[in-house]
Amino acid sequence: MFQHPHFIAAARSAELWVDWEEVSPAQLESYLIKLRKEEGYTIVGIEQTSGSVSMEQFDFPEKTAVVLGAEGKGVPATILPLFDVCVEIPQYGLIRSLNVHVTGALVMFEYARQFLM
Repeated sequence: MFQHPHFIAAARSAELWVDWEEVSPAQLESYLIKLRKEEGYTIVGIEQTSGSVSMEQFDFPEKTAVVLGAEGKGVPATILPLFDVCVEIPQYGLIRSLNVHVTGALVMFEYARQFLM
């Protein structure tokens, strides 16, 4: 993925300064378990559920792994139990979904705001 021309164009060299790791859907479950158990990360799923917490009221732990769902499908139900918490982005109006790149940008901004600003 990191060598794909679309990724390189969109990243605008950010991939050179940020630690990235590509995980296939088949590897996701074992990867999240490893992050939590071996590296002490809190697994945060960005998903609307009956028990999700508003991002406005959530304090991100410094060691946070964020999982975003696929556009139109969200996070697979089999992955939800692996999350320490589900966080949702407050939305108003009739449509209650965002494009995954918009969701990712909002979550990363909020994380950075809490730790860097």
